[in-house]
Amino acid sequence: MSTKAEQRDYIFERDYKSSMRLNYNHFLIKEVCGYLVHPSIPTNQTNLRIADVATGTGIWACDLASKLPETVRIDGFDISDAQYPALGFRPKNVHLYVHDGFEDYPAEFLEQYDIVNARFWLCIVNDPDAKPLLQKLLSLSLTATYNGWSLPLSANVVVTHEGAETTASERLANTFHKPKPDSHWVEGLKSLFEREGLTDVSRTDYAWPIHLRPLWSQSSMAATADFIAMIDSYNTKGSGIGMEFVEDLERESANGVAVDTPFQCVVGRKAPE
Repeated sequence: MSTKAEQRDYIFERDYKSSMRLNYNHFLIKEVCGYLVHPSIPTNQTNLRIADVATGTGIWACDLASKLPETVRIDGFDISDAQYPALGFRPKNVHLYVHDGFEDYPAEFLEQYDIVNARFWLCIVNDPDAKPLLQKLLSLSLTATYNGWSLPLSANVVVTHEGAETTASERLANTFHKPKPDSHWVEGLKSLFEREGLTDVSRTDYAWPIHLRPLWSQSSMAATADFIAMIDSYNTKGSGIGMEFVEDLERESANGVAVDTPFQCVVGRKAPE
């Protein structure tokens, strides 16, 4: 297995606070979507093999395992195992591996999976259209495999109180519009699926309901505190912003301002050869 965590940029920490944020986001998104696996993807077979790429804390894999028969096998892959749960906390049918998703997979994983899941790749993909990564995911797929990919879309600032200060929130939203690396591929993900020959391609967009916007803003603040020193425009070197920026976000949120980041789920099926 590849162990290149130190060679590929990752703008977040891998400590317990970052793990809490990832797990928090998982349950928030599940609440909005109402599912773990897109409803168009059948999960009624008892011998399914499912891959979760960039599994992070393994929360999606472990949560899904609790909903499916123990005869279903779920394999999670991530460039680092630093946030994996201890073996004793994993369902017996969940197996977690260390692997760089941009590298070729070992032969034992090729064309083995009925479902391939990918989430939260926005800050990792450097290619303008994410084609190389999609091709790696497809290498895991059996014929007629379903591939699901969930990602945030461009952000906007929601103001519920007229005259409220929005400077920090506008700056945070701008990092979603113009992040580094380039993320224009996100809007074109459905088209990429189609160009790469997937069938039954669909895109579903999800907006945050008003009562969950503060919760998502809190997650955004936690993420900002995590990566703030890595983003040039917010680096304390010369800018003097630092953690004061997060405090400004917190004050604006208390006054009814939220950075709203809708997200999408794109699903496609690998066509028979």
